[in-house]
Amino acid sequence: MRLDKSNLSFFIGLNILVVGLITGASYYHIPLQGGKDTLVYLVHLISLQVTVAGVLYVLSLSRLIFNWVLSPLLFIYSGFAFWGYSQDISITPHLLQAILETKADIAVDLINLPFLLYLGSTALVLFGMARWRARLKSVKIFSLNTFMAFICMGLYPTLEALRPGSLQNRLPYNLVYALAEYTQQPSLKLNLNPELELIKYQDSLLVVLVVGESVRADHLSINGYDRKTTPKLSATPGLLSFPNISTTHTYTGASLPQILTDQGQERKDQTYTSIYSVWNKGGFNSYWIGNQTLERSYAPVVNTNDTVVLIDAFKSVFSFDKRKDADLLEPFKAFLPQASRSVVSLHMIGSHWWYEDRYTDKERIFTPVINSKYIPSLSLEQMINAYDNTLVYLDGFLALLIETLEQTKIPSVMIYISDHGEQLGEDGKWLHAQAGDAAKNPAYLMWFSQDYQRQHPETLEYYTEAVKQKSTTDRVFYDLLLISGLKYLPN
Repeated sequence: MRLDKSNLSFFIGLNILVVGLITGASYYHIPLQGGKDTLVYLVHLISLQVTVAGVLYVLSLSRLIFNWVLSPLLFIYSGFAFWGYSQDISITPHLLQAILETKADIAVDLINLPFLLYLGSTALVLFGMARWRARLKSVKIFSLNTFMAFICMGLYPTLEALRPGSLQNRLPYNLVYALAEYTQQPSLKLNLNPELELIKYQDSLLVVLVVGESVRADHLSINGYDRKTTPKLSATPGLLSFPNISTTHTYTGASLPQILTDQGQERKDQTYTSIYSVWNKGGFNSYWIGNQTLERSYAPVVNTNDTVVLIDAFKSVFSFDKRKDADLLEPFKAFLPQASRSVVSLHMIGSHWWYEDRYTDKERIFTPVINSKYIPSLSLEQMINAYDNTLVYLDGFLALLIETLEQTKIPSVMIYISDHGEQLGEDGKWLHAQAGDAAKNPAYLMWFSQDYQRQHPETLEYYTEAVKQKSTTDRVFYDLLLISGLKYLPN
């Protein structure tokens, strides 16, 4: 558009509208403290909106395209943004699957008065913008303004390269990526008919696999940490900890396919066997209960379970209002009456950032804690205190799970494995998905019920010695099968 006052006012107004209706939803729930933190994320929002502004300009060049392409797109996006504003719901492939594949009566339950009012207001505002666009002077498609619009769009890959995921995981881009991932075929190939050998059959056996998140072994007091982060587990009979286990995978998308299959950290072929396929063939019922949305990399493995339940399906790890992991125990307890020869996997949100959302006031033992998502404004003490509080929550969660298992009167084993560790300032690195020793040393725990110990004293003796050894997460697949009385025979 030519930069006359009417066209410029329209373009500025359109961007303000999009920030309010759509892109602002990705920033609304971010916890910030003080003017500096707010300024940093304001600059982030402006940077994102500049890349969006280029797209808005190009789609506004033609009145027909504005009316029949851009306006419907903004209306659809506003529907997703409403749930981002109101419930901090994340746009993920799982959310799209629920929308596109769910039954009509379930979808109707999501339609409420505030949602309709939001959409109605959006429709009225977009109608007004269309009327405003119709009154503008003619637009030159080939102009300096159009060139600048493409420059703005070109900033997106540049900013993404500097900080991968910083724009991709926010509106409007996350919807595009979620749709692309939803339509893609899984890249992981699985052998669904594994060969196995039955070592010992038990009619009654319950194996509980707890998949943790971002828990480093050296911050558990059971492993010698000087803070009492695991006082309950340290006093639990029949519990063993492996402090010297390592992984080369420091993010969930890579670590879980390796842990839950025979993939191993050195194998390069593309066909692997899911632990659940082996269990199913060995006569076990398999049940997955998760507090994380499934990623494309390991969803095919999880879906080899007989039953899959996600307790907070529409909120990803980027949400600041996820359900607590204790909520996993309700569907777990509901399953117990039918758990005769079964394996149940509990996938925790664990110690994933943002730490303050992962525990309750009861576990806020170490203070001061973090009060902003902007890490440079936080002290090392705040970060470690908040992180350690998540481990106190983990301690209570696992202790309660073990107490529940003791009451079942079924020979039981609980295995806890974190997908990876966490960087807490070592070498200037934070969180995970980075090269750092702290992120490569995940927590690994085993607990055996009294009934299981009486029936398999040799197993307990073996693992009592094994905890002293250095090993990798490759062992988890085979440990689970050994405990279950099965032996996998690779093809």
